[in-house]
Amino acid sequence: MARRICSPVTRKQIIDGLASLGAELGRTPSKVEYYAKSGSNERRLKKHFGTWNEALRAADLRPNVVKPENAGELLDDWGKVARAVGRCPKLSDYPTHGTFGVSTLRRAFKSWRGLPRAFYARSAEDERWKDVIKIIRGSGERRGGQVIAPDGAISPLATPGITYGEPLDFGFLRNAPVNEAGVVYLFGCLAARLGYIVEAIQTFFPDCEAKRRDPDGRIRRVRIEFEFESRNFLLHGHDAAGCDVIVCWRDNWEGCPLHVVDLSVELQKLKQAAA
Repeated sequence: MARRICSPVTRKQIIDGLASLGAELGRTPSKVEYYAKSGSNERRLKKHFGTWNEALRAADLRPNVVKPENAGELLDDWGKVARAVGRCPKLSDYPTHGTFGVSTLRRAFKSWRGLPRAFYARSAEDERWKDVIKIIRGSGERRGGQVIAPDGAISPLATPGITYGEPLDFGFLRNAPVNEAGVVYLFGCLAARLGYIVEAIQTFFPDCEAKRRDPDGRIRRVRIEFEFESRNFLLHGHDAAGCDVIVCWRDNWEGCPLHVVDLSVELQKLKQAAA
């Protein structure tokens, strides 16, 4: 498949896009919201403005500045999202339900996983949040076969139920992937057929380094990020400048600036070729 080509984004287009989205939302948009709506990426924005807050200022929007005294407001926002989705929020929950951006909360509390404990420490005795505290207590942190609750209580870890995707007609995988781990395995099975030679798999971004034979016959080095859905690349805050290819089970990112390998589509092609 040929690399997707996107027209250069101008400074004015970014400003107009931010201003329009801000007017639509009635507040300063988050990075994730802007990138998802515009199809742009951080590399393009930095080229024109240097930083996200400078772009916001150019669009006459209030920069995202988090002060220590605003921590309670951020925790309230996290609690409202937990209440809305009925669980400790995932990164993918925030663009729909949250007021702030994922990166704003990460910066304030060091990591996304630290938010349940921070919320629990502040609100465990607050009647207004007893439903959210119940959600946090029920989730716990899983470690070494045990559940470590926010209050330090330890309980056995129940075996999670295994879920299955739709049946596939290929011997190396009976059912379709339901998570990123399934995508990694399936790509490993199909890599050679898709023209890739895997050089290394790693636990940090980007996930994989490989070589690919392009339509011009040349072999090129490519950096690959695995995602269950291509749009998760945005939700995880990855920089498109550090990656060449997204490998996913479902391509749902319209206007993605990177080459996308949709494994569900590639499997259908292989089935048709074998028929």
